[in-house]
Amino acid sequence: MEMVDKFDNKRQPLNKIAERHEKVDSEYRQSVHTWIQNSKGEFLIQKRTPNKKHFPNMWSQTGGGVDEEETTLEAALRECKEELGIYFNPDNVELILSFKRKYDFVDVWLVKQDIDISTLVLQENEVSAVKWATVDEIRNLMRSGELAKSIDIYFDMFINLLEYPF
Repeated sequence: MEMVDKFDNKRQPLNKIAERHEKVDSEYRQSVHTWIQNSKGEFLIQKRTPNKKHFPNMWSQTGGGVDEEETTLEAALRECKEELGIYFNPDNVELILSFKRKYDFVDVWLVKQDIDISTLVLQENEVSAVKWATVDEIRNLMRSGELAKSIDIYFDMFINLLEYPF
């Protein structure tokens, strides 16, 4: 059973721990989405396995829930290690965006690094494939319904934030 810290609607700790999938109105957990971008501007995306409860067989970014007493940066690093078999230096990971959904706060992290995807060790029960994709390819996956819906709500803002000149 995965345990998580709970927060109020201002992201202040409630000093309460709960099972990850427990959903209570006005209580929030934390989640992370981690995007890996190469020097060509492509993003590493992963296909979720058919056994996943949410978005089976769909393309997504690396991510997951933040465990009890874990920061969102630590969770982003852990999820990359667990799902892809890679470790990133925390100094190379940048927080780009945070938003609140009905039951969680989501931090969106970015890592800029070239990776040979043939060297990745995929977590068999989570990830069935990986590939590099351009922004246009990701938008096409979104339009065709092959991209996890959790990305649809913020992807354009994420890209705009990366490209904003200030």
